[in-house]
Amino acid sequence: MQSIDLVIENNDIRDVDSDVVILKYAQDFYGADEAVINSLNSVGINEKEAICPPGSHRILNTLGGIKAKKALFLGVPELLYFNYTEIRNFTQRALYILKEYNDIQHIALTIHGPGYGLDEVESFLSILNGILHSILLNVIPPRLRKISIVDRDSRRVINLRNALSDVDVFNSLRIPEGIRYFLDTTTQGLIIEGNYIDKMTGGSEQKPHIFVAIPFSNDFDDIFYYGIQKPVRESGYRCERIDQNIFTGDILDKIKQRISTARFVIGELTGANPNVYLEIGFAWGKNIPTILLKKKGDELKFDVRGQRCLIYENIQDLEQKLLRELEGLI
Repeated sequence: MQSIDLVIENNDIRDVDSDVVILKYAQDFYGADEAVINSLNSVGINEKEAICPPGSHRILNTLGGIKAKKALFLGVPELLYFNYTEIRNFTQRALYILKEYNDIQHIALTIHGPGYGLDEVESFLSILNGILHSILLNVIPPRLRKISIVDRDSRRVINLRNALSDVDVFNSLRIPEGIRYFLDTTTQGLIIEGNYIDKMTGGSEQKPHIFVAIPFSNDFDDIFYYGIQKPVRESGYRCERIDQNIFTGDILDKIKQRISTARFVIGELTGANPNVYLEIGFAWGKNIPTILLKKKGDELKFDVRGQRCLIYENIQDLEQKLLRELEGLI
């Protein structure tokens, strides 16, 4: 029975000393994928060597451009279509490709989705689902001993580590008999053991989501992570937002699609961000219920002054009021 240590690491993917990093090519370079290819460019590797259409892949020797010895780029659909199911399949494909490599003991990869509208915990669960599925099918590198899931955002890392100890999170994966897992308190990670038994299923795509219209800036990160995301997830929903800076070109279709299919839209009106007001207006036009938030002392614009708004004093106050509001709506 193969034992693998799964670790969530607060680091830059370029600085992780692994045998291979797994990256996506979503028909352009974004985020960590772009950072890695820029580092590889510095040692003479042309970015064209990593370009691959959906369904194909490229494996590059990094030549010291990053700490990992190899970089595996997998071609996936454009970001608009790279959802939870795609993330799970992406993870399984990567491990299947690498199963022929006897020298791979440590794999590193990043979380996908938080910047372009996906719930980070659900994205993590999709990755974990792909990993567990591959272990059950025994389609992993034969000497694999460690998988690092890496993110530079310390708050996100804390969220994902907490998810590892959440019983409800693991129940949502519907892990079958034949696989064992237990927490490693030293590494704050998970040790997974298992043999092939049966296929797994996961429910991220079926779980209803709440779209959060909020400025994507450091000033609002704590409000999102602790005041909004926590009660939303405790109420049984995915919590999704979109960073408009991460896309190239027009992202209105993505925003409209996520709002149109949301159970509710939460709008953080503090600071009167025009994009937030635009997204709230679109939700009203689609008859999607909205929950409006405002920090005490901040002024509302004229077009929402007649609407009910949750006014909060601090993040803890917001968390408690939003949780009660969601429970009442449910």
